[in-house]
Amino acid sequence: MAIGSVLLLTIIRLLLAGNTELIPEETYYWTYSQHPSLSYFDHPPMVAWMVSVGTAIFGNTELGVRIVAILLWPFSALLLYLTSRMWFEEKVAAIAVLLFCLCPVFVGVGFVVTPDFPLVFFWLLTMYAVSKAVLTDQSLFWYLAGIAFGCAMLSKYTAVMLAASLCLFLLLSPKYRFWLWRFPPWLALLVAFVVFSPVIIWNSQHQWASFLFQSNRTEVGNNDPLRVEAGMFWLYQLWALTPFILGLFAYTLGPAIRRAWVQREDRWIFALSFALPLYVVFVLASFKTKGHINWTAPAYLSWSIAAAAIFLQLDKVWRKLRPIAWQCLIGVTVFLCIAANTLVHTSLAWGFPQKFALKSAGGWQGLAYEVGKAREALSQNTGKSAFILGVDKYNIAAEMGFYLQEPVDIINDYALGTGGLGYRYWVDLKALEGRPAIAILDQNKVGPFSMQWLQQHFDKVDAGVPLEIQGDGLQKRKVYLARCYGYKIGS
Repeated sequence: MAIGSVLLLTIIRLLLAGNTELIPEETYYWTYSQHPSLSYFDHPPMVAWMVSVGTAIFGNTELGVRIVAILLWPFSALLLYLTSRMWFEEKVAAIAVLLFCLCPVFVGVGFVVTPDFPLVFFWLLTMYAVSKAVLTDQSLFWYLAGIAFGCAMLSKYTAVMLAASLCLFLLLSPKYRFWLWRFPPWLALLVAFVVFSPVIIWNSQHQWASFLFQSNRTEVGNNDPLRVEAGMFWLYQLWALTPFILGLFAYTLGPAIRRAWVQREDRWIFALSFALPLYVVFVLASFKTKGHINWTAPAYLSWSIAAAAIFLQLDKVWRKLRPIAWQCLIGVTVFLCIAANTLVHTSLAWGFPQKFALKSAGGWQGLAYEVGKAREALSQNTGKSAFILGVDKYNIAAEMGFYLQEPVDIINDYALGTGGLGYRYWVDLKALEGRPAIAILDQNKVGPFSMQWLQQHFDKVDAGVPLEIQGDGLQKRKVYLARCYGYKIGS
């Protein structure tokens, strides 16, 4: 069943990938790839490098952007299987992979291009290499672990918790603690540092901008963060796993802790050591930080191994005591997980069902066509080359860049005086001075001062023209297009 689930999900993704519009996060990371660099303001460079590989083969298409993420996902499942089998039995490994296939957060990682897809792969590769190193006493695998850890850090900064997890595992394991006094693990850390060095070099050349940005991401937008943000964190966990799997993971915690830190069983120490440090960090951060559904995903990788072992024990008991009730519960759970995962794909591809559809998905290609026509007309009327201004964080600018296949003369609200994220390093505002622009404003996000904001940075701004674009399925994109004349810097 586990192998069938992996193959089925991979085939479905390959069929949908080229026919589903990219969401803004994906086009933003594609924009990364159009500006080759050692690193980037928001994230390390691995996601850009992998998008570059895909687009080099399949062109600047939806499939080209997504292909590496889709193909890495079954290899991630294989690494989870191999790692689980080293510490537990083969049935546990199969159930762990099945949980990996059923959790919506991992289904999303295998389709939507974000830094999480390489992070998950290299996190698992690190776990696999560490397992081989300690179980076979072969130093070569420590160096593989160092490379994998460095690549995980090149994917996302949260991978730094792998070092904490490894230290915790070796400290708590009576059998493998001796590795702390041996050379290979420390050399592996040096290897990881060398692999990660492009990010350090980039930051040293840019006033440590990326490190400072990530370390200050503690945005709270309400007066009671303890209640609201912490509550949202647990709601995200429900969405990421589904209630049954989250319940299984929670039930696993007690027995796993007892076997790991009371009975000192190495396999349980391993499973929890690579899960709890990251998870505890984000639980604590949820009291003051606005979290995201994907932040805790790596913690569930090794946790799924422990959950699979506990599930197997429960299965043996309940098959004897309540066989029909247990089988019905499992059947309903699998059905609900499949339904949830189906919604992940249908909501992105067709906006169905609307209640769960991602509002930033769909309608972008049609909008890019209309914006392209409007820009051409404005350029002809003014005799100056018009640029495109997406009046938001990055969604509009990144989508227009991809679907117009022109990431150069397009900018986000950096042109209006904001920090600009990556665009501050990609666009020279002086090159835009005095030029006209087509400004695009999301109708759902336009405030009373939006047009005044534009007017402060242009000599003249025409009234916004409403435009509604029908995307695939039920998706719609509603914006205002405003013709702007004479861009001014720093007004």
